[in-house]
Amino acid sequence: WCRREVDEEHREMVEHRGETRVLEQRSPWGLLRVGVLGQPLTQHLLPYARTLPLPLFAPQDLRGAKPGVPRTLSRSLSHEAQRG
Repeated sequence: WCRREVDEEHREMVEHRGETRVLEQRSPWGLLRVGVLGQPLTQHLLPYARTLPLPLFAPQDLRGAKPGVPRTLSRSLSHEAQRG
């Protein structure tokens, strides 16, 4: 924001500059409040939407060996011991 005051009689000009802080508040009930600090907030009702339509974590089949992953040393040694 910027506020300017001019005094024509004394030929003076004073200018005030400040920082604007924007506020945004969200609630789990679909309310959104937006505004500037020091002024009333405007409230909006967001349209209904399912939250998290997909599962957060779907584990993969970990039993199979992953291609391109090097064997550990102990696993390599055990295979060598089995071969003779």
